[in-house]
Amino acid sequence: MNETSSFNECCSYVAALVQEKTHPEVEQPHPAITISRQTGARGRSIGKKIQDALREGSPQDPIPWTCFDEDLVEKVLNDHDLPASLAKFMPEDSVSEIDSTINEILGRHPSLWTLFEQTVESMVHLCHMGNCILVGRGGNKIAEGLSNVTRVRFVGSLSQRIKQVVSIHGMSNKEAKYFIKQEDRARQRYMKNHFDSDVENPFDYDLVINTDHYSDQAVVQIVLSAVAAKQPG
Repeated sequence: MNETSSFNECCSYVAALVQEKTHPEVEQPHPAITISRQTGARGRSIGKKIQDALREGSPQDPIPWTCFDEDLVEKVLNDHDLPASLAKFMPEDSVSEIDSTINEILGRHPSLWTLFEQTVESMVHLCHMGNCILVGRGGNKIAEGLSNVTRVRFVGSLSQRIKQVVSIHGMSNKEAKYFIKQEDRARQRYMKNHFDSDVENPFDYDLVINTDHYSDQAVVQIVLSAVAAKQPG
């Protein structure tokens, strides 16, 4: 999916939220999904396919199902009237690990901790609104205790994840292995430092799927069944 279509989907989601607010609030919030993933476990691509399946299954929904991945950073910046140039300071990693170039903006823009808090604020709002899929950034912990949210984690063997990264990014096996190691460690730091949580703890998720054993479409169906099962009768 290209950046323009992804941006347009986010815009349509926001427009639908504005429209929805003109109507009386419903007692039951719309369902939502959070996705945590090991690098190369196809989390992003499957997230987009879950979005497409949910949109196809409920075309009359006033709020269109929307997947927020890299788009989430853009939404946070827009929510808080912050410059787009701050996006490079918001990786899915520990704040303490960010390059010292952050000094360029100290005193003129929010601190990194404030950016994190604003990210959480935006994600909580999205979870309460529903019909959204949040990929990464501790969504499973942020949504903890929210009955309308299904928290999913995708995992896979290192060999299969290396194949996926090689295929997507055109890396060598050695480069892919290093990339996976760095990305997974960054996400582990993010969860530990911000939520005092182990990203690998299965009890922090409603569903953990080994994507080695299922096609994308099969994973989509498993997640859709889990979302449906969690909704009140």
